[in-house]
Amino acid sequence: MSSNEWLNMLMTFVIACVSTAILTPFSIRLAYRIGAMDVPKDKRKIHSKPMPRIGGTAFIAGFLISTLIMFLFCNIDRSVNFLEIDLIGFYLGAIIIALVGFLDDVNTKEKGLKPTTKLFGQIIAALCMVFSGARILYINIPFLETYGLNDILSIIITVGWVVGVTNAINLLDGLDGLASGVSAIAVLSLLAIFILNGTAPIVLILVAALLGGLLGFLPYNFNPAKTFMGDVGSNFLGYTLAAVSMMGMAKTYTLMAIILPVIVLALPIFDTLFAIVRRILSGKSIMEADRGHLHHRLVDLGLSQKQAVLVLYAVTAMFGIFAIVLMESSIWKAIGFLVIMAILVLFERRNIRIRNRKGLPKEQVKNLSDGGKLRVMLVFGTRPEAIKMCPLILELKKREDIVTIVCVTAQHREMLDQVLEAFNIVPDHDLNIMKAKQTLTHITSEVLKGVYDVIQEERPDIVLVHGDTTTTMAAAEAAFAAKVKVGHVEAGLRTYDKYSPFPEEMNRKIVTQIADLFFAPTENNKNNLLKEAINEDEIYITGNTVIDALKTTVKEDYKFTHPVLQTIDFDKKVIFMTAHRRENLGKPLHDICEAVKEIAETIEDVEVIYPVHLNPAVQEVAHEVLDGLDNVHLIEPLDVITTHNLINKSTIVLTDSGGIQEEAPSLGKPVLVLRNETERPEAVTAGTVKVVGTDKDTIVREATKLLTDSYAYEKMSKATNPYGDGNACDRIVEAIRYYFGLTKKRVKDLK
Repeated sequence: MSSNEWLNMLMTFVIACVSTAILTPFSIRLAYRIGAMDVPKDKRKIHSKPMPRIGGTAFIAGFLISTLIMFLFCNIDRSVNFLEIDLIGFYLGAIIIALVGFLDDVNTKEKGLKPTTKLFGQIIAALCMVFSGARILYINIPFLETYGLNDILSIIITVGWVVGVTNAINLLDGLDGLASGVSAIAVLSLLAIFILNGTAPIVLILVAALLGGLLGFLPYNFNPAKTFMGDVGSNFLGYTLAAVSMMGMAKTYTLMAIILPVIVLALPIFDTLFAIVRRILSGKSIMEADRGHLHHRLVDLGLSQKQAVLVLYAVTAMFGIFAIVLMESSIWKAIGFLVIMAILVLFERRNIRIRNRKGLPKEQVKNLSDGGKLRVMLVFGTRPEAIKMCPLILELKKREDIVTIVCVTAQHREMLDQVLEAFNIVPDHDLNIMKAKQTLTHITSEVLKGVYDVIQEERPDIVLVHGDTTTTMAAAEAAFAAKVKVGHVEAGLRTYDKYSPFPEEMNRKIVTQIADLFFAPTENNKNNLLKEAINEDEIYITGNTVIDALKTTVKEDYKFTHPVLQTIDFDKKVIFMTAHRRENLGKPLHDICEAVKEIAETIEDVEVIYPVHLNPAVQEVAHEVLDGLDNVHLIEPLDVITTHNLINKSTIVLTDSGGIQEEAPSLGKPVLVLRNETERPEAVTAGTVKVVGTDKDTIVREATKLLTDSYAYEKMSKATNPYGDGNACDRIVEAIRYYFGLTKKRVKDLK
């Protein structure tokens, strides 16, 4: 290669890399604007919150910018093995296949394009490539001759190669940074092979542009990803890889021309072939997605996303090195190298299995300390915890082989007592830790010491904690310090932002590392735990215990005794509202109240009922903004029975609470969440909940729509409840009994 050719490659690479790095943030904003989001709806999805999924548009733009600049302003020879390549045909095919992917990415409401539509688009793009002059003209059969292909066979094989590689890259795109990183390594390997092979300059320019685009995009796509490449990216990537692999080896009419690109792309190609065989053998359509791909297997073995991706990077690099060795060395040296790699891969696979078994031991049946009875201790301290734990206490007390011990911390005093009274539960231990202006450090230290002392006195076999409060985290720490098993009720909720909600997100992550049994309300919660290498045998999908509570508390003929609620005309449009979260204090809460004020003043027949949290920071803002409005009723916090029946009689709910996001949909009430994100995406996906944040205009717009648009209201109010059937407590109790050997039958997960 001449120095001028090296310079052209370097310029192409730099332009593509820089352009992509600059444009990727704009693609992320565009995805949010047009709703091109990848929402995790099944167990195949590794991510847990909606992600922008048209990031591929950025490296496509980088590729096009760099190559067009080079071809238009530099004197690049466009022939490959004396055949002129029509770049218009190549670019037209690239645009068509990218457009098909883009339409699939943005068509989220209809769940994407039909597989046959996507296949048709891929075939059209492949034909554009064929008629551009880039096609497979020869094939070599080992130990026989090289055969020239007639036009029909050449077209069929070329189209099959393009469509096959395109779908292989698409199926590989299942972990943060996987498809982009593996493709970048494969492209780098191809570039080395092409340089050694004396490949035409036009191919080197295309490969350098593709490599630059991928490396410019990878920092945004590597774990934790800010964006996904989407079908638009994976389609374009597969198409271009197929094209350059054909053109790059066109000079070598030998066995190497067929084998080398296949070896370099072995990981996506063979993963796709295995997927097809697997689906056929299981009687499924080859178009039906599953969780059997290699990257899924690695994650299920206990590797993190990042570890699994790095393993597959290493595998791809080994295949690339092998292809280079195979080209430059004798066949026997290459075979010896391949054997060594195979041994290393098998050895590492064995190590992964051993580490997984050692890291996730099978729990043995425990000897019970109380005459064969199981001692179960429940710890909670806030109103939301109590609402969801009291039905579980009642269920535990039905079992003759269980001794139930109730310990409350009273992190919230008055509101906790309301729930205990409603369910007629008297705690065995009351730590009574609440004080004025209490801090997280005060709560943590008092709960840690108090619960530890109770554990030493009661000697429970297992401590049950709920959700994500500071009481939950500290009680789990106390049980760990006492070497007592921990069961986590409502496990697996995640926002993946440790400061939102604060401190709840970090509390639940800490409890996950301590707990021995995990009671996940939904399959999505279970998948979150699996991603964190929690043993699947220790996870039970139970539904949410709040649904069990509603069966007890809600009555259609309920009569309110509260003096304000007795005056409300529930034939009007009644808004039930709560707003009190720590992260909303200050300006966000002020904006929320201003929005409610505007709604109350502008919409006819609206009544707003706002039980105001006792926190002075909440009381001050609520009364400052909303006092004096006749149709806005600021009242004290309500007991759980009154609250549930008030939700049941309301029209819509505005809330920043976590539990109400589950309670209201179960009663058929649309919920607008006054937060920027939610750890309960199931209801958002189901359509019963919408996250509106704390922006005044957004809250007013969305609430007004529900109150004035009957179609919008019906759509949300009649969506399917994702939180269970009201038998969560029974499943939890039976799971505990199974864990300790009191029953031999594992309880079935909620379906």
